[in-house]
Amino acid sequence: MGTDYERLAARDEELASMVQRWRRRMDPNAIPGLHRGPSRRKRELSKSEVAGLTGVSVKWYGKLENGEVAQFSDQFLDRLAYALRLSDAERIGLYHKATGRAPAPRGPEPDAMAAMDADMQRLLDKVLPDPAYISDLAWNVVAHNNPSREMYPWVYQPNIMRWAFLFPEAREQLVNWKESWAHPFLAQIRTAAAQYPENDQLKSLVKDILEGCPEAQELWDRHDFYEHPDGDIRKMRIPHGGAKEVPVRIMALAPLRNKQLRFIVAFHGV
Repeated sequence: MGTDYERLAARDEELASMVQRWRRRMDPNAIPGLHRGPSRRKRELSKSEVAGLTGVSVKWYGKLENGEVAQFSDQFLDRLAYALRLSDAERIGLYHKATGRAPAPRGPEPDAMAAMDADMQRLLDKVLPDPAYISDLAWNVVAHNNPSREMYPWVYQPNIMRWAFLFPEAREQLVNWKESWAHPFLAQIRTAAAQYPENDQLKSLVKDILEGCPEAQELWDRHDFYEHPDGDIRKMRIPHGGAKEVPVRIMALAPLRNKQLRFIVAFHGV
């Protein structure tokens, strides 16, 4: 009985309340490929759906939503922040309430940020209405135009490759995930790692993916190389599109001021 009392006393009601509120405000239709049957009555994510999107059991996710003290990993908290589309400030708040500290900083290379300016952003915006973004050598998102947040909600999570391999939602959004997306993605990473063997962010990216994604090691062992997806046509599921598969032509460019940057434009429905 004493153990139950201590567990109940350790609950953080504020943490429980804010996580529940974030889940209930999230529209399930914004999750690409999320299976929704005719029996759904509430326009909110269920606990089981959030657990699936974050790669944990309903029981483990329930600990957080109940405000219980537990060893929540950074990986789980980042996946939750993405699944619930938390703002940067909300993500920081989640970390502080769940772990007592701020999230570890991780972002673009300094030279990538230095290459960005108002003109580069203006160029991104000129591509409207097609979604476009710029990523650095390690696939950190440096900048994007507004449609990217709707079509590519993973800009909420600032690294494209970590999202693709470590976030369960990616497998729903990227059609034929393993062969059409994961395989060429890893071949691109291998090519970049061979070109820049001393880059710490690339080393960390490879380590995180191979440790966190069981299928990645198998694909990595194929030893394939691929420089860029310029002109590739692949299929995606998009937010508010249900299970519909949309063909996407990927166009890749590099600004002369910094050729390590990738300027990606996606044309849908081609």
